[in-house]
Amino acid sequence: MSGASTLSFFGKIYGTQKDYWIAQGKLDFSEEKVTNPYQEARGKGVNTYVYWVTDSLFADWIQLPDAEPE
Repeated sequence: MSGASTLSFFGKIYGTQKDYWIAQGKLDFSEEKVTNPYQEARGKGVNTYVYWVTDSLFADWIQLPDAEPE
């Protein structure tokens, strides 16, 4: 989660097999180029925040992809 200008705990999802912790933050840069012309750029609209998820606080956090119109 390095590189986030802001970061906060967003919540916890209680699943039937595992529970998931969610973090929310802002990144000032985008690693990949937007290929869909209808997708909002990172930092705008539905992609204002970036989310990370993990099923164990001792494991790595996985960055979720930006939202797409589909």
